Amino acid sequence: MAEKRPSSQSPSADYEDTRSQLLEYFDDIFKCTICLIKLQDPHLCPRCSKLYCFGCISEWLLSESEQHMNCPNCKLDLQLDKLVKVRWFEEVEHLQRNCLEPKPTTSSNRGNKADTSAADAASTHQDGNNGGVTKKDICAKHVKNMNFYCCTCKVCVCDECAVVDEHHLDHTFKSLDVIYDGSVQIAEEEFEKVRHYMKKIGALVEKVDRNVELVKKVKEEKLKEIRAIAESAIEGLDRQVREKVQKLQGHKYSLLAEMQDVEKSLRSMELELMACSKSQFIAKKSKLFKECNKIRMNPIKDFKQIRVPVSLKIEVPTINETGIFVIENFSSFDDNKVAYSNEFADNFGHIWRIMVWCVISEDQLGIYIELVEGQPCRMECRFQLLHTDAKKVIHKQIKQYFDCGAQKDWGFRDFIALKTILDESYLKEDDSLELLYHIRPCNGDCE
Repeated sequence: MAEKRPSSQSPSADYEDTRSQLLEYFDDIFKCTICLIKLQDPHLCPRCSKLYCFGCISEWLLSESEQHMNCPNCKLDLQLDKLVKVRWFEEVEHLQRNCLEPKPTTSSNRGNKADTSAADAASTHQDGNNGGVTKKDICAKHVKNMNFYCCTCKVCVCDECAVVDEHHLDHTFKSLDVIYDGSVQIAEEEFEKVRHYMKKIGALVEKVDRNVELVKKVKEEKLKEIRAIAESAIEGLDRQVREKVQKLQGHKYSLLAEMQDVEKSLRSMELELMACSKSQFIAKKSKLFKECNKIRMNPIKDFKQIRVPVSLKIEVPTINETGIFVIENFSSFDDNKVAYSNEFADNFGHIWRIMVWCVISEDQLGIYIELVEGQPCRMECRFQLLHTDAKKVIHKQIKQYFDCGAQKDWGFRDFIALKTILDESYLKEDDSLELLYHIRPCNGDCE
């Protein structure tokens, strides 16, 4: 049986105000506290009953950071399979859509042929939503405006189809405008879901871009290290050359001094020979020969004894293990909250991880390094809390003996004040901190 069609009478101002307030109330209640937009496939925490989009809370709980293994609201442990699906939410959405429909008004008699004919005469009407002109839907059978929707057949029909056509006998009808407005509302909700999806992709793109920047930042640090290694290696080569040349020069000066002494003795004997008569020379002959023999009997050093190896060793200092630990969702940290980095290996088979400890009661952020696996060793560890202003980057360093047991003084309990982090803009736009670390074994250069 056909329902009466609503008239074109506009809703009252009081009704519109009430409906607007109710819709705002709906939006405030049914909003995800992670993405801050309308809930999509809502699930709730079984302990505090806080509502979240299933996609948002899944991404939160399945992230690599251990700080996300709890509810963002009550902070208690929460597993993905413990979430409760909100099955009544579809009814709430249906109620909200009903609130969006115009207030029903009295319709004209469908049997009034004169009014119907007048309405059918217009082929277009003004669209109240967008102010444009929308083409009327015309029934192909009766060439009249289609004003109703047959809920049984799920097709749009005109007045004649609804009243006269036996095919629609005892069918249920609704106003085409009501069905259209409801369908538009559903379409907008679907569009909003797509926009939400696009926002999540956009956020992921931003994270990828930041990841690229951090990789480039680590590359810059490694290039600095390579340049320092090259300079150190060149300095080592220069030192080795200086030592070898100095030794060879010492041998050379010793040989030149010996040559001067021999030349001086030889010249003296030659002058003496020139000053002697034949008889005097014959008399001194034996003495001169003994002097020459004495000079020649002084052994000359073998070159093998004074030569130095013609080889140079490139002295390369120990290379750092360098990376960046991104501390995510910093604002959600509670007192004594601990966050761990992923484990990483150095070039000597040690496995490490970095721990961040938030001590709100003392207004301090602590940073520590742990040896997870490997032989005990003495290490130099340098940390830098990054900032967009290079002058505000915080540098701290420790040299510590590590083993896999409990350690003391292996980090910084008071690395930075929490108030400083907030006041000096160390937090990134995505609520994260970025910690650059350098780790290397301590040799003679870092004792």
